[in-house]
Amino acid sequence: MDAAFTLDLPTLVVARVVSVMVFAIAVPIMTLRRNRPETAIFCWSLVMAIVTWVALISAVATDSLLVTAIFAFCISATVALQWASIVVLTGRKVHLAWFVGPPIVAFLSVLAFRADSSGATLLSGIVLSIQLAIASIFVAVHGSRVVRRSTALLMSAGYAISFCSAILRPFQQLVLGEVNAYALSSGIENTLPFIGSYVGTTLIILSWLAALKDKAEARLGDMAFRDELTGLANRRAMLEQGRKLWRSSHWQGTSFSMVAIDLDNFKRINDRWGHDEGDRVLAAFGAAVLSATPEPALAARMGGEEFCLVYVGVDARTAHDFTERLRDSFAESLSLPDSTPVRFSAGIAQSGSADDGIASVYRRADDALYQAKASGRDCAVISTALAA
Repeated sequence: MDAAFTLDLPTLVVARVVSVMVFAIAVPIMTLRRNRPETAIFCWSLVMAIVTWVALISAVATDSLLVTAIFAFCISATVALQWASIVVLTGRKVHLAWFVGPPIVAFLSVLAFRADSSGATLLSGIVLSIQLAIASIFVAVHGSRVVRRSTALLMSAGYAISFCSAILRPFQQLVLGEVNAYALSSGIENTLPFIGSYVGTTLIILSWLAALKDKAEARLGDMAFRDELTGLANRRAMLEQGRKLWRSSHWQGTSFSMVAIDLDNFKRINDRWGHDEGDRVLAAFGAAVLSATPEPALAARMGGEEFCLVYVGVDARTAHDFTERLRDSFAESLSLPDSTPVRFSAGIAQSGSADDGIASVYRRADDALYQAKASGRDCAVISTALAA
């Protein structure tokens, strides 16, 4: 049975090192995002994986305690860097103690027990199994929030398989007693962990590439539906997402109100102080909307200095109060170079039983906006017209 599971591990180790080197070069090239921190950290983990095998071979050749401890440090640091890259990918803060601690523990354990390469493999296996278990659980819980669920499950499975590989050597030691845990031997005690580690690592790398692809697609989608200057949704997003909100509101019988907004005398701002000042005003208005309390269910820049807000579960009168509050807070937060505050006009319409979509609601809100501008600007008008 042992012979059936015997592999030429030295040759496979060389093949594995070469494949990891290829991935380390290919990942930044394929993603074309070398400046992204999560990509850089993950690539460093691949480099550390190569260093790990170099350290292991050197430890066996020299029988040096220090080099053996360095091997234990490197193999733990490889997983620590991968975990750090995942944490960054999910938008969380990296706590250095969680990532520096395990490699240091592995390093000091080898020195404390004066372990040879076989003993270092067992000690590092214990540390690794803890790291990999935590990484697998972390990805399973948080991964699907930033990447596709299938990608998160694939990555979690890769770490789970790697966990089984890492815990196998300490388990064999506990159950079978003294075994040859020298990582380059061709016995069954190393064949199975090697296969598990190889499969797990391959799944992790492939799922990482899939995760970067998911993030890139999400960024492209965000660019397609978001106005870069203001940070608000764009006209396309208002039409598509607003339609969904209107349908949901219509089916549930909740209030649905739209606010059409036009910044007052915006052309004068551009003519007098230039487009840079105009852009500053637009960006400031977007920030004011995003920080408004309560925040609209949907806020979009419809074009130029025109904006639209959607409130769900809010009637026209309450939306009017929210709009007045927004105008005051915006005027207080921003002023032109001559200290003049920037104001806006608004028209408000609430969806009725005769409305067949957001187009008719927005049309009435836009008509009310023209009434506000005709009344001298710097005011909000509620539409009294019924949907056709």
